Amino acid sequence: MYNNFEKLPEEKKKRIIDACIKEFSKGAYDNASTNNIVKDAGIAKGALFGYFGNKKHLYLYILDYAIEYYINYMLDRMKVNNLDFFQRILDWAELKISISTEEPAVYNFFAAAFFNVPEILETDIQVRYKRLYEKGYTLSIDGIDLSKFRDDIDRQKAIELVMLSLNGILEKKIESYKALNDNGYSHRQQSFQELKEYMDILKKVFYK
Repeated sequence: MYNNFEKLPEEKKKRIIDACIKEFSKGAYDNASTNNIVKDAGIAKGALFGYFGNKKHLYLYILDYAIEYYINYMLDRMKVNNLDFFQRILDWAELKISISTEEPAVYNFFAAAFFNVPEILETDIQVRYKRLYEKGYTLSIDGIDLSKFRDDIDRQKAIELVMLSLNGILEKKIESYKALNDNGYSHRQQSFQELKEYMDILKKVFYK
């Protein structure tokens, strides 16, 4: 579907992608203007729709690109995965904060995509959210030191309980962030400190 776009020179592709992220990061999908995108990208509107067909396809392409790009970016930055399960979770959370500080538009783009999902994109966004969760789950548990867990518990069930708890905490945060003008951007360090407190509690429950 996107063959014509993929054939473009990398510099032009990046200019279009950056313009899209900038516009889509401003807020609701319905309010995003393709006129602003083509103006910032320096292309004709007909060319944009020639590449993507319609606004929905454009949005989903950019979202898929951003997800893949920043997962790979994080993997590259996280040179060593801590063997300690709880510390690994904190390391990844801290890295996300660091990257969002460097790229606030990307933070807002993901917030706009996953916090307030428009009905027209609901099914598509759910598929991508599930994919992200599964990737995060794998990165969180792959190769961890299971010997730190108590001997009198089922370690796999303990890990599952922790991950379910983290998902619940995340959903609670998302709900509270929806009411904030900056999508919780200014609350990132506070949320990280709260996560550390949760990790300390869970560690006491499940570790020796």
